[in-house]
Amino acid sequence: MRTTTKMNRKRLVGVAVATAAAITMAAMPGSAFADDTTGTTPEAYESYLVEQVELGDSDAQETLDQYSALSDGDKEQFVDLLNDPQRGQELGDFISDVSDVESIDEENYTTETRKEAADGDVVLEATLAVEETETPPTTEEELADPSARYYDRSAWYSVSDTIFGVKVTTVKIGVNYRTTSSRVVKVYNGWASHRNYVPFADFSNSPVKEWISADPANNATAETIWQGKWAGFSWDARERIWADQSGFKGGYLK
Repeated sequence: MRTTTKMNRKRLVGVAVATAAAITMAAMPGSAFADDTTGTTPEAYESYLVEQVELGDSDAQETLDQYSALSDGDKEQFVDLLNDPQRGQELGDFISDVSDVESIDEENYTTETRKEAADGDVVLEATLAVEETETPPTTEEELADPSARYYDRSAWYSVSDTIFGVKVTTVKIGVNYRTTSSRVVKVYNGWASHRNYVPFADFSNSPVKEWISADPANNATAETIWQGKWAGFSWDARERIWADQSGFKGGYLK
């Protein structure tokens, strides 16, 4: 992640992970309220979520239900965390810069799945999954080998941050691809999606790139760059996934 202000990078990322999401999200309707008080009090934040639900955002209902279940005291602390960019500094490494991402050893990379801050009240957690469907051969090359088995697969990697168990942001990167039982033969497309319930944040992402990595890895890979602005600060972070004939292999948000 590269900040575009002179402020300490980890302090930026710290945003009560609500802005850890910060690197995590592209803007959604109604998400840019930098000049008002939306989210600065428990009542204002709940009203913001209700508005998102009324606008037809089905994902907002989950966050509203989680938030509504908090005690009054936890709601006060939730809002404090949401508004304090100095909280959650321990999460900086999860989304920090990698000096040379192209040098990552994909076959031996360990995907980070969880970080905690604010005594565990703030959590940044990764989720990974894969779906597969065995499909018949379609091209002349595939038909030339009647013994080969082919699979269409979809793998994805998402990073969410929660405050007191309330999910406030998620960014997801995915790749749809085709394999035999032993290797990747085609990447159909890569894709990215997000959710953002930090009302005073604004995010976007670059077009998703996809490719097959060189042998011996031979992975289906997809990547996007998330860009965010929060409380006057700007930053970006790269999210990447790679997968092979066995499914998800690795991913990062840095």
